[in-house]
Amino acid sequence: MVQPIGIDLLTWAGTLFVDFPNDDIPVLIEESEWKSWGDDLIDCNSFALNDAPPTFRYEDWRIWAWEVYSTMANYA
Repeated sequence: MVQPIGIDLLTWAGTLFVDFPNDDIPVLIEESEWKSWGDDLIDCNSFALNDAPPTFRYEDWRIWAWEVYSTMANYA
């Protein structure tokens, strides 16, 4: 899984299709809609099974994405 550091959100979101091919990863169109997209993402099977964090506690997508990365990095 790609670390969400030094890349923009649209790029990071795009890498998730490769990393989680068996999940129905939502498509992020507008970066400003990251919270809605993020909550749809964590409903995907792999993310839900690993208790990926919801977005409501975060104001910055980078901090949330790092928490998601930390949760999912060891997912097999």
